[in-house]
Amino acid sequence: MHFAWSDFIWTLINFFVLLFILKILLYKPVLKTIEDRKRSIEESLEKAAKAQEEAERIKAEYDGMIAKAREEAREIIAKAQKTAQAEKEEIIATAQREAQSLLADAKATIAQEKEKALRELRQEIGNLAVLAAGKILNRAVTLEDHQKLVDEFLNEVKM
Repeated sequence: MHFAWSDFIWTLINFFVLLFILKILLYKPVLKTIEDRKRSIEESLEKAAKAQEEAERIKAEYDGMIAKAREEAREIIAKAQKTAQAEKEEIIATAQREAQSLLADAKATIAQEKEKALRELRQEIGNLAVLAAGKILNRAVTLEDHQKLVDEFLNEVKM
């Protein structure tokens, strides 16, 4: 085997020419494709991060809205319960006032009826006493005598 410098130089020249041609034709387009792919991936990651942030913002907003709606619901329920309690107390108070009024009216009516019955009873007793006195005295009793005897009897009986 013999080493030829001329073959070696031509091989080196061919190698560098091939390397130059590959660099121009293959290396730059592949590098450009890799860069484009890298940029595309970075953009996708940025978009995904922005979408993630937007989703979290929207979720936080909805969570806030839900919390606010729950709080409003609690307030509405509490207000309704308070209103219902107030209405219940008002109805009870009104019913008690009406019952007291009816009771007072009934007591007044009973007192009036009692007084009327006592007056009628006194009148009847007075009439019976005058009739009895008339029979005992065997004479007719005048209207003035009758009234005088009724008054005296009622004063003695004190009904």
